[in-house]
Amino acid sequence: MIAVAGLTGTAGAAAGASDASLSTVNETVRAHAVEDATVTGTTDLDAGANVSVRVQSSGDTTPRFFRSRQVRTGENGTVAATFDFSEHAPGDTFTVNVVHDGSTIAEAEGEVVADDVAVTRTGTPETTTETTGPGFGIGAAAAAVCLGAAFMARRRG
Repeated sequence: MIAVAGLTGTAGAAAGASDASLSTVNETVRAHAVEDATVTGTTDLDAGANVSVRVQSSGDTTPRFFRSRQVRTGENGTVAATFDFSEHAPGDTFTVNVVHDGSTIAEAEGEVVADDVAVTRTGTPETTTETTGPGFGIGAAAAAVCLGAAFMARRRG
């Protein structure tokens, strides 16, 4: 699954009868260094189809790991699998594979990111935005500007 100046996309499917894509940023799946990091994507499979989502360490990542989750596709072919990345440091890398009926239907590189990094993912039929960390919405920003202007006007008057 990061707000990085709108640089988002999907990692495409490997050869096979079915098609799938993983939610990425700059063609890289991003996962927070937390116990319940979620890897998401979409497939052309019907809702309820069984797929395996596999994550395996790559590069110099230590400790080495391999994790696999069996999940069912949701409405519109969505896929979501939760993994524990809490023991991994930001910058650790991994590979993600989505497997259906013994064939890899999607594959992408991944990276662990700090828990306080904002996450924005696209690539699913409906854009999903997840953010964490400090920040204010546009309403709070507008209120702050109005209050600041009122304070300055009162101070001058």
